[in-house]
Amino acid sequence: MKRYFLFVFIAFFGVLSTLDARRNQPAEPQGGFELTVRVHGYPEGETLRLGRYFGAQTLLVPDTAVFDERRGVFVFRRDEPLEGGMYLLVSHSNFPAEFIVDEYQHFSIEMRYPEFGVDMQFTGSPENQIFADFNASIRPLHQEIGELRRQQGELEDRTSPEGQALNEQMQAIWTTIHEMQTQFMNDNPQHLMTAVFRAQRDVEVPEAPSYIPEDEQNNWRYNYWKRNFFNNIDLTDSRLLRTPIFHQRLTRFLDVVLMPTPDSIISGLDHLISQVRGDSALFQYVIWYTTDRFMRSQIIGHDAIWVHLVDRYYLTGDAFWVSEATLENFQRAADRARPLLIGATPAEFMSPDLDGRWRSVFEGTRTNRYTVVIFWDSRCGFCRRMMPILRDFYNERREDLDFEVFAVYFRMGDTEQDWRDYLNTNNMTNWINVHGGTSNIRFDQYWDVNSVPTFFILDNQRRIVARRINVEHIEPFIQNWNALHFSN
Repeated sequence: MKRYFLFVFIAFFGVLSTLDARRNQPAEPQGGFELTVRVHGYPEGETLRLGRYFGAQTLLVPDTAVFDERRGVFVFRRDEPLEGGMYLLVSHSNFPAEFIVDEYQHFSIEMRYPEFGVDMQFTGSPENQIFADFNASIRPLHQEIGELRRQQGELEDRTSPEGQALNEQMQAIWTTIHEMQTQFMNDNPQHLMTAVFRAQRDVEVPEAPSYIPEDEQNNWRYNYWKRNFFNNIDLTDSRLLRTPIFHQRLTRFLDVVLMPTPDSIISGLDHLISQVRGDSALFQYVIWYTTDRFMRSQIIGHDAIWVHLVDRYYLTGDAFWVSEATLENFQRAADRARPLLIGATPAEFMSPDLDGRWRSVFEGTRTNRYTVVIFWDSRCGFCRRMMPILRDFYNERREDLDFEVFAVYFRMGDTEQDWRDYLNTNNMTNWINVHGGTSNIRFDQYWDVNSVPTFFILDNQRRIVARRINVEHIEPFIQNWNALHFSN
């Protein structure tokens, strides 16, 4: 597929500062950060790096790590303290070992190779030792669950009485782990893992009030769940951004909780962004991640989401971390996309057909429920595969689906005879064909055509109902659109 592609790269921030200052024990007076790590049985010459979580990513932390041969330890030093969160010790030959950096910034870890993270001992970091002791207490329970799952996997029928008994045993163990986590949270209210455990839990949805009609109670419960989804997450605690949990909950909110329509997603995002305004780091991350996500999305209609985010947060000055150059790129991209959003009427253009008559892109909308507009090029391999599929679909389903095709040849500088020969040879003269080398406007700019093939579907009111759709998806799209908008 030939690409005429313009990509807007999202510049993001580097190091975010934590706003959390809540702890129940004073920090040691030393400045900066220093971690000493002793790994018993570690292979000679093996390196050890310091990593951290950030949203969905695991990043290496710039450090001045040295191996102290005399003491047989790795030493990580920084002049500035690390931001609170979950960090990792990373080697080339093993799984990373997780630990916490928060109040205590000068401490040591002792562990054994190759069982990273299994029996870690901490000196000078009570918060880490508390969590290590907790992990040691629940490790046998997780091992028991693993064994039950192994037994379940050997069953031919997991719904058998034996399979159900195994499920009940696992559920009982999970209940025990949940209770142990609750006790940990009660005993250590300011601990980072207390915030993580709480964030992992879904909000409890109550029964609908008695005055809600019975046929509306499920809708009431859903709206309660959606509005209060983040109630168990402290949205002023940026430490959670440096654990996996915040990104996991954010993606669950987008993928599962919100209805998959632009209006629902926009409304849900605006509500969430209003909730995270109290924490600069979370505010930046939610706006950056969702803008990037929906700019990359190939789902029809999702461009309306990132255009809304650009208009409401970037161009109003809320995205204070973004450079002027990036803002200009965003504005240009949004200005191009805005006239082509679902429901918008694109600019009309005209080009000559096979007989030399000038034809309007809106011509098919006068007599058909839909017009499929296709920009194509005979040199494009994907176009050559796609055009016969479109031809056959048009010949078979044009009348009952009530659509016309407006095919715009997008091979600039090509001779008209080559265009005519291709259409005649491949029996593609039944629909409206125009040569885009001549037009009354620069339709490639107004319609943002930067690659071929590019599809649009217009309704009989000249509104865009789909764009950048694959030829194989045209038929199910029209059928679904008919079911939504024209069924009795």
